[in-house]
Amino acid sequence: MTGEVSARSPEDQLHEEDRSVPVEVPATPEEWDALARDWESLYQGYYLGSGRHAVLECARHVEASAAQGGAQTALWTLGLYYVGGHVIHARPHAESERRVREVMGVLCTPRDASCEHPAHPCDDVPEDGELENFPLVLEMLAHPERDADHEAALAEELADEAGCADEEWRESWYGGRLTREIWACPQNLAGFARAFLG
Repeated sequence: MTGEVSARSPEDQLHEEDRSVPVEVPATPEEWDALARDWESLYQGYYLGSGRHAVLECARHVEASAAQGGAQTALWTLGLYYVGGHVIHARPHAESERRVREVMGVLCTPRDASCEHPAHPCDDVPEDGELENFPLVLEMLAHPERDADHEAALAEELADEAGCADEEWRESWYGGRLTREIWACPQNLAGFARAFLG
């Protein structure tokens, strides 16, 4: 049949072009920062590549890292929480949504069920889905060379810029409680997975 018009959307075309190029595991904090910037641009809606490909690659790495008990499981998991909604709300794609939900479903029950934290960031997931401060978390997790004092000083500086009161800053998950120990806790990751699934 001549003159047939392709029914593929621009997103489908981008996905076909991008999916032959797998997203590699970042080897340095700087490479993690670059990937986190891609995730942020995807969340904000100005990512230039295939959002579907980016989300599915993130899901692939979540699954692999979690199965191996990898040190970067928290980064991949919170990254998927950050951008996974792209294939559900921004550019709905049923098969991709199924895949993301499948991976998140596995994370809902952590291997290590014990933890001494009285609360976690997942307990305070905003109902409106607002994640504007999430890049702070990803940056913190991407830089294991920074100690707790460095992170606290950075968070306090950001709080000063935002005009937060001391008590507000101390109680904020993105301020005084922006710590690797709490954010990377398996219970916290499981809680975010459950929140994603609703």
